[in-house]
Amino acid sequence: MQEFFRNTDMYSWILLVSIFSGLGLAAFLGKYTWGRKFKRDAVAEDELKIVLGATLSLFGLLIGFILSFAIGGYNTRVAAEENEAIAIGNAFQRTTLLQESHQGQAKQILQDYLTLRIQFFDAEDDALRAQTRMESIRMQTRMWTLISKIAKNDPNPVIATALNACNELYTAQQKTMASWRHQIPSAAWAILIFFGLCSNFLIGYNIRGSSGRNSLIFVIPAVTALALFMIAEIDVPGKGLIHVTPDNLKAVQVTVSSGGLMP
Repeated sequence: MQEFFRNTDMYSWILLVSIFSGLGLAAFLGKYTWGRKFKRDAVAEDELKIVLGATLSLFGLLIGFILSFAIGGYNTRVAAEENEAIAIGNAFQRTTLLQESHQGQAKQILQDYLTLRIQFFDAEDDALRAQTRMESIRMQTRMWTLISKIAKNDPNPVIATALNACNELYTAQQKTMASWRHQIPSAAWAILIFFGLCSNFLIGYNIRGSSGRNSLIFVIPAVTALALFMIAEIDVPGKGLIHVTPDNLKAVQVTVSSGGLMP
């Protein structure tokens, strides 16, 4: 349970409580409005049910559309982590093309770089993640400087492949940063919440029963709030219960430590 609360982003908790409170209040106001209305004819009731059905249908489609946005962003971050693992693995292999006097230094730089990239994905604090990213960029620059000096002293097609491998390190990291953001814009959240308020108001307006029994009013707001909570958890990068873990990078680290990729 402590792990659950620790991994969940504070932004998602605020969103969950705020949306549930707002939707519950909208549903309660809808029922209160029905109780204050003096006359309701059958035609108006049928028209209201049509409006409610259409609104709920549009709301459901909108939730599915927004969820696809969030899942798409999550999949992009997973692919970026995989690309980084491939780029680092290729860089380890290309270091075997260097002279033995440079292989040890290149291997150590890549190991430090790999450790920093794993820390980037494991970091829970944004400031720590930004610091780790800058350190990894500096480490990648050291690797590039080493290989470029070797290429200047002895330019040949073999060293060019090592240079390309170093360049792929930075490219893969930039692709990760390009996907490291919220995929759902604020305008989409505003429209989603607006539809939720309208839907729950109409649901509360259509509820029948005594005024003292209001527990059923909060069922749909609770379910809706949980659905939006899940979307927010998927959409937030590097945090939450559903986040990208550096499994591929750790696999490369195990392979390297076991003597794979380079002697």
